[in-house]
Amino acid sequence: MENQPQNNQEQEVDLVPVFVWISNGFKNLFTGIGKVFKGISHFLILFLIFIQKNLIIIAITSIAGIALGWYLNLKSSDQFTAQVVVQPNFKSAGQLISNINYYQSLVEQEDFEKLAQELNTSKDKTSKITSLSIRPEFNDTELLEEYDQLARKSDTMALENFSFEGFKAAKRDQDYKFQLIEVASMDRTVLENVIDNVIKVKENSIIKAEQQALKETVDFDLKSMNYQLIELDSLIAAYQTAIKSSDVQGGNGTNLYLGDQKPSEALKNLFDQKRNLLYQMSSVRQDKYSYNNTINVISQYIKKGMIEKKHYRLKGALIGLGFGLLIALFPLIWRFLKNYEKENA
Repeated sequence: MENQPQNNQEQEVDLVPVFVWISNGFKNLFTGIGKVFKGISHFLILFLIFIQKNLIIIAITSIAGIALGWYLNLKSSDQFTAQVVVQPNFKSAGQLISNINYYQSLVEQEDFEKLAQELNTSKDKTSKITSLSIRPEFNDTELLEEYDQLARKSDTMALENFSFEGFKAAKRDQDYKFQLIEVASMDRTVLENVIDNVIKVKENSIIKAEQQALKETVDFDLKSMNYQLIELDSLIAAYQTAIKSSDVQGGNGTNLYLGDQKPSEALKNLFDQKRNLLYQMSSVRQDKYSYNNTINVISQYIKKGMIEKKHYRLKGALIGLGFGLLIALFPLIWRFLKNYEKENA
């Protein structure tokens, strides 16, 4: 009992270095944070001093960049852009993308004679074309529907490591249902004349085989559905006849009572099946008519100016500012290299 106070005192003494270490840690942490902020403020002040000394050069280059951006923006407004959304069928999207990229390469090479041959027009018209581009046209709602269909058909174990984001990343440009094509030209009439040939795809053996297979499948599905529809109508007529001839009391005219005296909803289920079947037939018919063309045009219009906002003036100002800073930094870098050479000679 006499040693207990002495032990408590020793434990309290042993805790003193721990608290000292913790307090020193916090002190060093706040000191480090203060040094970081001090360094940042010092750098900002040096940067402002640098801007002050080279304000004239930076202002001149920035104004020149804005002027260049304004000129490019004014020049782009003289152009016309055709925007076409298409639906490639029979796995022709890859060929369509290759065609558009090939046409763009001919424009970049200024080989307008070859481009005229490809588009079946004159060289004077193709020389007015300034750019062609193609990219997938989609939204996340459409992709979610595709992913949901894939999930319903796939095994649960296979989808554990295949998320929606992974599904999006795995899709190639030619895998999307719709494609957006943009063609820019200095002449609106040229766009009206060449746009049909731009989106045209020559039918190769693979496209022809895919087209024939899909058409045969659609015809078979329609015949099968028509047969099912006839059978359903026969069953519905038979059930309606049975209901009309039924003498069971309490019948409401819509249910058929079987031997166990329980109401049957078979007639209602038959009508539901018929409604679903008619909906499926409508969807299959739409597919059948869409298969008449290799490329289906969803929307098409021509607009004056570039559809995509290029922000030429903002980009020109940033380029001018960067160029001015580079010019202003050149003497400092040169002086640093000279001093470094002298110190290490």
